[in-house]
Amino acid sequence: MDLGQLETFLVLAREKSFSRAAERLFRTQPAVSLALKRLEEELGETLVDRTTKGGTLTDAGATLLPLAQRMFDLRQEILDTFGALKGLQQGRLNVGANESVSEFLLPRILLAYQQAWPAIKIQAYRQTSERIPTEVLERRLDVGFVSYDALHPELVSQVIHRDRMVLVAPPGHRFARKKNLSITDLGDERFVAHNAPTPTRTAIIELFARCNTPLRLTMELASIATILEFVSLGAGLAILPRMTTTTAVREGRLVEIPVRELQVEKLIRIVTRREAALSPATRAFLDLIRSLDLDRPDPVPARKSP
Repeated sequence: MDLGQLETFLVLAREKSFSRAAERLFRTQPAVSLALKRLEEELGETLVDRTTKGGTLTDAGATLLPLAQRMFDLRQEILDTFGALKGLQQGRLNVGANESVSEFLLPRILLAYQQAWPAIKIQAYRQTSERIPTEVLERRLDVGFVSYDALHPELVSQVIHRDRMVLVAPPGHRFARKKNLSITDLGDERFVAHNAPTPTRTAIIELFARCNTPLRLTMELASIATILEFVSLGAGLAILPRMTTTTAVREGRLVEIPVRELQVEKLIRIVTRREAALSPATRAFLDLIRSLDLDRPDPVPARKSP
């Protein structure tokens, strides 16, 4: 039995798809099937039920799963320990973030990290906010970015950026030059919104309700980039995190309109496991985060120690 076969099994169990497992492992689908078949032959048990869509684990597969994960955790602990002795000349960092952080904040952070520690392999994954704490707990992610406190005894979360929700409109909108708008002025306006249920979305809906003002969500879309494009084309107004609108406002595609009652803060937190033995790559990432001014559009990268 080799670790490659176990890794194939673990990724397949996680992805629940031979094609997605092959993509994650940078291998062909037949190679994934062959590795699993050889592992099953060595153990004398069928690990995955091929008759079900997604390849459900058999009882034998479910029994193997935690044992295989323990082996990989121990392997990673050995690699991380010896990576520390080499002064971060090798190692990896798995990062997960939701859409807004992935597209509008994380690239600048990862660029600064890569410049400081070029030998570390970075893997960044876009995840839903609800899933990220579990991914960190299960060691599939080293760090995660969320906009809420996970409140789990085995996790630590730290606020790294304070953003706020802002109203944006196309430059030609009738409110574009307004400096003292109220929520009650917005009752007849169309709004473009994200279709994901989030605490921030709920806070906005509740704010309009408290102001006895209808919130006309006439278009709900799956990505912030698409929302920005539709607003710029005149499809409606939008209330979004400021970090997602800064570039469009600076380029003149949108304008930010002050609204007196719109005081909804959006906190960005970084989540890690509550343990002393975080990998050197993870500790270096946390140190970098603390050294950056994330309120600036171009945070200065930390310099690598001589």
